[in-house]
Amino acid sequence: MKAVFIFYYIEYEEDVMRILAKTKIEAYSKWKKVLGRGKNSTPRLDTSVWPGFNGALFIALEDEQKLKNLLEEIKAFAQLHHHTGISAFVLPLDRVV
Repeated sequence: MKAVFIFYYIEYEEDVMRILAKTKIEAYSKWKKVLGRGKNSTPRLDTSVWPGFNGALFIALEDEQKLKNLLEEIKAFAQLHHHTGISAFVLPLDRVV
């Protein structure tokens, strides 16, 4: 089982939700206001100096094909946006209680 964290510019939320629908992912947790700075992006700290914020998703996946499809869709979306504004991190998930 894998844990997937996706962080994205909040402006991309509809696109990200379309990716989830396309890849048939129905179970997730969403954070609508995440502050931070990515390796390839400007800070989003919801201040006058660094306006805006990000969204984030946590997804637990057992299905390797769904994981592969999700990552392919995110990669394609990232390429369209010059690899800024969206990132996915995949981690092992040992246990769900």
